[in-house]
Order: sequence, then structure tokens, then C-alpha cells
Amino acid sequence: MWYKKWFSDRLYLDLYSHRNTEEAGHMIDLIQRNIDIRTGLKVLDVACGAGRHSMQLAKRGFQVTGFDLSEFLISEAKKSRKEAKENNLKINFLIKDMRNFNFKNSFDLAVNIFTSFGYFDNDEENFRVIKNISSSLKKGGYFVFDFINSAYIKKNIVPLSKNKIGGISVIQKRKIEYGFIIKNIEVYKGRNVRRFKEILKLYSKKELINCFEKFNFKVKMLFGDYYGSKFSEKNSKRIIIIAQKI
Repeated sequence: MWYKKWFSDRLYLDLYSHRNTEEAGHMIDLIQRNIDIRTGLKVLDVACGAGRHSMQLAKRGFQVTGFDLSEFLISEAKKSRKEAKENNLKINFLIKDMRNFNFKNSFDLAVNIFTSFGYFDNDEENFRVIKNISSSLKKGGYFVFDFINSAYIKKNIVPLSKNKIGGISVIQKRKIEYGFIIKNIEVYKGRNVRRFKEILKLYSKKELINCFEKFNFKVKMLFGDYYGSKFSEKNSKRIIIIAQKI
């Protein structure tokens, strides 16, 4: 399972260090501009990683539960909570598999942000995540989903990129096969080489919306980036869906 190895390594956070607190703030700004949700309500952050979105939500007065399968990332999230200047943040970090949870209509808002979806080999497992989120939301609750736009990726894939992180060289090779985007990551330090993978099932706008509707969601808004640009299947790098449980 590629994600267990990759999300347990410090390099993952280093490689995506540009996905920072500022960017997380833009995403939460987008949510607050478009959803009438009062501070103090309960928010579920599904596959929360190191907790940057959970922290932003908690700092804005929400009661947050964030969970992830990676013990390493959850430990990093707990460090962030401990180091925060604010003393009374209402936030709880858990270790859970997103294929297996049900908080039974407990939350007012759920978020699944920064391509934390499509990790599994088949649609049944991937779509079970959406089912579980629906089961965990109150009726009328909102779900914010942030994923790569498959139509854009298929036309604009970057087969090879190279960069340096400190004294480490990183080579990333990308390809699309059988509906999956596969990224092979090679990390060179001196003569040593380490290898990781990222494998995501690509889903079209239509497939995602059909899945949402199957599990009692009505899609309310679509955006193409964290600033609220209109979604374009041709030009948007991301697809951000705001849906409401009916």
C-alpha cells in the first residue's frame, strides 16, 4: 500500500511544503464565504494529514475532529496543536481509515481537502469514503471536497520534474494508466536512493457528482481553485465541490 509508506515519511511534508498554512487559510476563507455555517459548530476533517486545515478551522472557532491513517502525520498534527499560540482550540486528532468510519449524523460540516481521495484500487472502496461522510453528517450539513481535475490532468500531465530539497535531489515521473495517475518519486542523497509512489484513481466531474447524489448529497457549487474561480473542465487544475446532505 503506497500510501502507508509515503505518508509515513518526513519527505512527504518536505516535498509539499508549499502547501502551507497560507494556502489552507485561502481554502477555509472560500468555505466561509460560501456556506452559512456559524462558528462553534462541529467540523470533520477526513484524511486531515498534518492538520493544517483542521488547525485553521479550530482557530476560527469551530469544534474540529480530524483523522488520518498515518500515525506520523497525526503526530505532526498534534505537535501543531500543542505549539499553537491559542490555548483553547477545540480540536481532536484521531487515527482512522477513511473506508471505515461512521459518526452517525454528528457533524455540521465535513471536508476532504488536497486530493485526499482516490487512493484505493476500486470504485467501491473509494466511494465508500463519500458514503461514510454522508452517514457522519447531520441532515442539511455541508461537504466540501477538493480533488484534481482529471480532464485537465489528462491533457497537461508533466511526465518528468526535478527539484532539490536541501541536499536531496528529487525526481518525479508521472504517467496515466488504466484510469490511474501514477507518480514515481526517486530521492537521491549521495549514492543512496529511496523510492516512493503516489497512485490516484482519476474521476471526472460527472462521476463525482453521480457518486455524491447516490449518497444523498445535492451539489450546490463548483470552483476551480482556492480563490473561488469558476470551475472549467478544460482549464481548472482542481475541482472543488460544495454539496449539502438532503
